[in-house]
Amino acid sequence: MQETPQEYFGPDEKEAPSDGRLKVGALVDGRYEVLAHIGSGGMGEVYKVLDRQTRKFFALKMISPQLADKKVLAKRLEHEAQAARTLVHGNIVSVYDVGAAADGVPYLLMDYVEGDGLDVLLKTEAYLPQTRALPIFMQIAEALVHAQEKSIVHRDLKPSNILMTKTPQGNDMVKIVDFGIAKVSDQDGADKTKLTQTGELLGTPLYMSPEQCTGDELDERSDLYSFGCIMYEVLSGKSPFAAENSVKVILRHLNEEPAALPNNRGISADMKEVVARCLEKHRDNRYKNAIDLHIDLERIYDGKAIRPHARVHKKKESRKTFSKLAVASVVFIGVCVSLFSALIFFASLAPKQAAAPSGFQKPERYMDKTLTQWTNEIEKDPENPELYLNRGNLHSMRDERMNAVDDYTEALKLKPNYLQALNDRAFAYMMLAQYGKAFQDADKVIALTPKSAAGYARRGMIYQSCEMFPEAVADFERAIAIDGNNAYYLYSSAMSQVKLAHYADAEQQLQKAIEIGDRNGTYSANLGLVYTFQQKYPEAEECLRFDPNDRNARSVEWAQVAYYNLCVGKMDEAHKALEQMKARETFPARAFRMSGVFYSAAGQYEKAMQELTSSTSLEEYPPGYRQRAIAYINLGQARSALADLKKSHQLNPKSTITLSWLAQVENQLGMKKEAAQHIAQAFASKVVAPISYVNKATIELENGDAKAALADANAAVKQDKWLKEGYAIRAKAKQKLGDSAGAEADEAEANKLISHYDL
Repeated sequence: MQETPQEYFGPDEKEAPSDGRLKVGALVDGRYEVLAHIGSGGMGEVYKVLDRQTRKFFALKMISPQLADKKVLAKRLEHEAQAARTLVHGNIVSVYDVGAAADGVPYLLMDYVEGDGLDVLLKTEAYLPQTRALPIFMQIAEALVHAQEKSIVHRDLKPSNILMTKTPQGNDMVKIVDFGIAKVSDQDGADKTKLTQTGELLGTPLYMSPEQCTGDELDERSDLYSFGCIMYEVLSGKSPFAAENSVKVILRHLNEEPAALPNNRGISADMKEVVARCLEKHRDNRYKNAIDLHIDLERIYDGKAIRPHARVHKKKESRKTFSKLAVASVVFIGVCVSLFSALIFFASLAPKQAAAPSGFQKPERYMDKTLTQWTNEIEKDPENPELYLNRGNLHSMRDERMNAVDDYTEALKLKPNYLQALNDRAFAYMMLAQYGKAFQDADKVIALTPKSAAGYARRGMIYQSCEMFPEAVADFERAIAIDGNNAYYLYSSAMSQVKLAHYADAEQQLQKAIEIGDRNGTYSANLGLVYTFQQKYPEAEECLRFDPNDRNARSVEWAQVAYYNLCVGKMDEAHKALEQMKARETFPARAFRMSGVFYSAAGQYEKAMQELTSSTSLEEYPPGYRQRAIAYINLGQARSALADLKKSHQLNPKSTITLSWLAQVENQLGMKKEAAQHIAQAFASKVVAPISYVNKATIELENGDAKAALADANAAVKQDKWLKEGYAIRAKAKQKLGDSAGAEADEAEANKLISHYDL
């Protein structure tokens, strides 16, 4: 790879290979460095690229220059991006941006996904047993549910468009790619330019629905037919309508029933019925939507019988009519298939990425020296531990955490009891969610200097990151007892008190921190947050008066301003504050996360999921996965939420808050034993956060114990009388117990409140 990639100005012999593809090292749009060509399609080429701003990988789909001047095709690409960017789901490849190279050739920026398509898996294994196939089908159905909620029809669903990857636990994970010929069904909400005229054929013959074969208007039931073809092929090893050529394939779609699925492969009668419903010739005889299909797949998974299905009997069109339509339509197939066949991405799943916020700018200097200058100093004096410490501190400021750990480790090799290096490495490990190593370093600092506050404060921070808030408060109190005039210790203790809804203690400590710290903006902003939680809005406003021109006001301070404005109903001001936050944040993952949490509090869960997905793509931060899971829960995507909560729990098994959310979702999915185990673990702690009581009450209510649910809901509200979710679950419990008046009062109270900003 050349070190100074050249800008791509279009295909010519000097800048690109003779086949017109971009060469390795080319730079697209001044930002995306081409690393490899990974796929081709009638619409253009796909490349693996490196975003030189975020240093992350993407797939970049470049429209063919020969087609770029065709306005309909260029408009279709723009339309594809507009539609696909609304799809934010764990089983759908994300599209992040549409742009143009220097010569105006448009491109799409997507997840870089490495993995084999389902078609490749079937070539290797011929067919899949129902036990393995069913979880795959459920994931595809979940993705279709999400797409259909957005009124988007895929129109080219086939095995090569279903990418197969693995979860960290080794389970199959689905990623549907290439919504490139999707159509927005709700044309009132789309571009009025009709990009896909009635009668135009788009799709792949083996998986096209009868209505697609005849050029009729399509709706979501067409995707269900294509999905039925896929399920049939996965379970049997052969396509249900395979024939010698495209014309015969279409005729079979229109006129013939598929052969019965084999009886010797463990396919249940209900599974056969589900496939048959999807493959009905008349769309009215299929499932009416993906939700109903997903429900039946879940019932099979849970060992329950599928629901009865009333078949609508309609007069069958004559074979002659179908044949004429098919022959007339097939003229279009070759062109359409070549233009819009899916692009296959190869090998395991790389993290999702997104562009950095507009103000992203890492610090260049520490103690007035750059990284290069510190490296030069180290080369001159390689036995000096302080030089490694200083370079590590600059790496830490730049959020280059592993580099920081490496430098602190080198300093400790030279000076094993170097307190500052131990303290700083503990912080770096904490930020990497390597809590065990962080605790080891903090404990060593305490052992070396038991009368020093620094070690207790650092360990308190680690406890805080693990969401072990009572332990965090205890360590911060030890630090304050040694050094009561340290504003940062007071502030840190206060933030743990906030998570336990000990607002009076938090207020007192923050006020003292402000007094000592000369009104440090962070202390003031978080006091404003505490006031906002308690609806003390005049006091909050006083704390949150930051000048947009003051460059000393940090991103987190503007995040609290945004939340305050959300709570008082000033959404324009809230969005302005979010822009200030993004412009000041030095670490993109944190900016996306704070933005995602804001949108969750605002009830805009799809937007929240989009932002939190960008955040989790940039760092593995336990609360980030939980926050995205909560968005999934509110969108009714429990299985996606389960995956994120398991990831959050894996990264931080100590968090009782995550345990309670995990238990709630497990209970919802019928995993009663696991739910009971995890909720018991969450409540093994002496002090539990109010939201955990809400989750426990939710479980109890689902399990039919309304009295226990009411008791835990009361505990949540008693601990935090400004907790929206506490009143909401208490209303449900009261309604179940026949207290309609009490339920109505609690619902009214919940409607007055905003969900807390999850720090």
